[in-house]
Amino acid sequence: MATLPYEVYKLLEDELGREKAERVGNIIESSLELIERRAYEQKPLLKAEIKEELSKELSTKADVAEARAEVEEVKAEVEKVRVEVEKVKAEVEKVRAELKGEMGELRGELAELRAELRLVKYILILLVFLVVFLNKETLGWLLELIKLLF
Repeated sequence: MATLPYEVYKLLEDELGREKAERVGNIIESSLELIERRAYEQKPLLKAEIKEELSKELSTKADVAEARAEVEEVKAEVEKVRVEVEKVKAEVEKVRAELKGEMGELRGELAELRAELRLVKYILILLVFLVVFLNKETLGWLLELIKLLF
């Protein structure tokens, strides 16, 4: 039940007089009571509307559980990818080590081939020198061959 404060009655009485102030005060109190009653009647409806809106906006336990399950699935997939990446890294390191070994072998073989090539050059020079020294006609042929090449 709504009652007006004393100060409001006093103000109304000063402005309107005692009799009119009481009537206006009663009308105001009646209006306030009517507003209170309507507000009280509307309370369940407002509660239901608010509850419906909140249930639309807020996550339910099922929603949270579903999200957690999805997060766990993603974590599991990430872990699988990590394992695969580690396997690939190990394979890359293995191939890298093999390549280094093969490159070392190839370098060794290349060094051997270079040494053999130098030896063949020296032998060829020695043979040319011997042929020219032992056979004077060959010197003419070599000179003709050099003219043809250059």
